Amino acid sequence: MFFCYPKRPYGAVSLATAALACQQLLPLNALQLANIVHFIADDTARHRLSSNASCIRPGSSVELHNADTNERGWLQVVYPAQASYRRGRISIISPLGAALIGKAPDASIQLTVLRQRLHFRVLTVLNVTHRQPRRS
Repeated sequence: MFFCYPKRPYGAVSLATAALACQQLLPLNALQLANIVHFIADDTARHRLSSNASCIRPGSSVELHNADTNERGWLQVVYPAQASYRRGRISIISPLGAALIGKAPDASIQLTVLRQRLHFRVLTVLNVTHRQPRRS
């Protein structure tokens, strides 16, 4: 996911920074972990999410713009068991995934990994809902 690299030229530090931003790192700090758990479990958040189709939640596909490199790319925010950096699926408990949860298009995301600041803007959020087929 080259668009997650902090700065050009792309080197070993940039690769490591992007990978760490998208990989789940434990332990997270207690506040981050509590926010993620409460966001997922809170019934009022679930109701708000169901009425706001543009809000990032687990399963969302997100187009990001890297403000430092002017690169764009897509990733999917998923639960930890489904995460795969190579396939562009990042865990909700990764630093970038945790920062994205609950955001909407045009939101600005900033995080620091390995003393590298990452600046992203959310461009597009796609949420697919599967409905049960109607029974005749």
